[in-house]
Amino acid sequence: MTPVRPLRPRWLAAAIATAVACVAQTQGGGPARVGERGPDSLEGTVRLAGNAPFTRALVEPEGGGARVVEGQYRDEIRRLAGAVVRLTGHFGGDGYPGPTLEATSYEILSVDGDRPILGRLERDEAGFRLVSPNGVVTPLAAVSDALAEHEGALVWVVLDARGGVAQYGVLREPL
Repeated sequence: MTPVRPLRPRWLAAAIATAVACVAQTQGGGPARVGERGPDSLEGTVRLAGNAPFTRALVEPEGGGARVVEGQYRDEIRRLAGAVVRLTGHFGGDGYPGPTLEATSYEILSVDGDRPILGRLERDEAGFRLVSPNGVVTPLAAVSDALAEHEGALVWVVLDARGGVAQYGVLREPL
């Protein structure tokens, strides 16, 4: 009778790597990378839960399944209560008052049914303008004194037909 030799570790590692690659390709293509996954996305209405000053922002999709917003944009998203947003990030476990989403970016889709413009409020010799994160400049025809006090802040605005500010919200004051 011939003795059975145990598998050598390098053979075992190769067999496991091949099995993992095969499973990954049958479940969505591409090579498997341990510990990596793509970003998660969630679209819905921002709601507040809890009592001030301990409110938490939740994003609630139309079909249910709200997520508590965590991460670097948590405070900005909290200021968007009632707005419809799209968040990108990573779903997390249970938080209070429910499952979480660690937001790495967001987009404001609608405020009271209108599409807002996001940017930094700046003033030059011609007046006020909004400079978007990607550098697009939008001149503002009419800025209220209340909004003018937030020069340098990250704001959203909804413009009227003449380019005046019909609505606005302050997301982050200047540093």
